[in-house]
Amino acid sequence: MRKIQRPGAVLIFLMSLCFAVTGHAQTKVPDVHFEPTPIEVVEAMLRKAGVNQNDVVYDLGCGDGRFVIFAAKQFGARGVGVDIDPVRIKESKENAQKENVTDRTTFIEGDLFKTDIREATVVTLYLLNELNYQLRPKLFAELRPGSRIISYTFDMADWEPDEMVQVGGRFFYYWVIPANVAGTWQFKSISYRGELQDQLVLNQVFQEISGKVNVHGQDIRIRDQRLKGDQLTFSARYNFEGQNVAMKFSGRVAGDTIDGTVEIQGGPWAGTKPWKAQRVKN
Repeated sequence: MRKIQRPGAVLIFLMSLCFAVTGHAQTKVPDVHFEPTPIEVVEAMLRKAGVNQNDVVYDLGCGDGRFVIFAAKQFGARGVGVDIDPVRIKESKENAQKENVTDRTTFIEGDLFKTDIREATVVTLYLLNELNYQLRPKLFAELRPGSRIISYTFDMADWEPDEMVQVGGRFFYYWVIPANVAGTWQFKSISYRGELQDQLVLNQVFQEISGKVNVHGQDIRIRDQRLKGDQLTFSARYNFEGQNVAMKFSGRVAGDTIDGTVEIQGGPWAGTKPWKAQRVKN
């Protein structure tokens, strides 16, 4: 994947994470100055994430609520906005009422780092690079594989996006939370020697994977590998008793199991066969 060139000339307003104290009263101060995302970018971001009526969209740092409201009104999704600023929350609720989507929207005054986001299928962000990076462990810990993340202007440091999209000179980034596939997996031999066990070894850095499959005692480097959410595909080619064999594996990852199929061309067992691998636990 090519390295990201961050967009230049971006006006950002960075405020320190602190509490303003006057006498005995404390006022919460947002980490980021509110600057509305252009509505055409809001629409493009939600369309890129494929938002629909089955989604729950969380906007972390929701501002005036436009992501949540647009997702509810235009795509029928349910939305939750989180912002530490009570003024923004009040404004969001008023905007949702104007657009008649109060039944599908919720706005929470609170710290986005402390908010439970486990029900989210889509997360929208317009924060800062530093805050995105701080938020990253929470996204991986609480979101299910296949959940989508879209961030306006700011990236996730060394977690490269699945896509970077430009809309009228503005940029946003798109990621899909990948399943954890790192480790050693065993599966029933794909050949007629069905009593044997074949092996798959995968290395993983976010959604980028590499590795090898051991079939009939041969270590074969995987190629064309792709991990998108919980969907894993890869291929391998090798020579068996003078015949060229091509295999294409595909499966859904669920914890320590991959369940799918392998398509085989060449060799005495050509065809499509079920494939189920189990992670070897240390």
